[in-house]
Amino acid sequence: MQQQSILQSWLTYAHDPAAFVRECAYIYDATGAGWVKFDLWPAQAETLAVMAHSKKLVILKARQLGISWLALAYALWLTIFQAPATILLFSLREEEAKELLWRLRGMYDRLPSWLRARAVIHCNETRWILSNGSRALAFSTRAGRSYTGALALVDEADFVPDLP
Repeated sequence: MQQQSILQSWLTYAHDPAAFVRECAYIYDATGAGWVKFDLWPAQAETLAVMAHSKKLVILKARQLGISWLALAYALWLTIFQAPATILLFSLREEEAKELLWRLRGMYDRLPSWLRARAVIHCNETRWILSNGSRALAFSTRAGRSYTGALALVDEADFVPDLP
């Protein structure tokens, strides 16, 4: 890709998370057992716009609508275009939170090289730190109280007792 084209794409993606997701994001298809391009539905694009303009957001939804993937795509956008961003990934059990981090890292690994940070500084099951200062941390909902994040994703929140 030519330098001018890269700059134009970078500026477009920085101002339009939906364009970034449509053109750059991949999700894992468990049925096909592989990573596929994120085919953003119109309702998902609307939800993404709401995410990008909301301080606090609770989404009451049915299963299998791709909202967890959408939230992770937004988290990925934040780590790149709003760096340094801290992403806090919560789930009832730490294992599910680790799965969210695995998904986020998998999405990142499939980005074009010119969108990625210069280096991954630290990477394990619960911590992922990039050279641009962004990081993602995975916790059970009983942990992570001392962190402030650009995004706190609480997956399956309806199963978390005493969630404020």
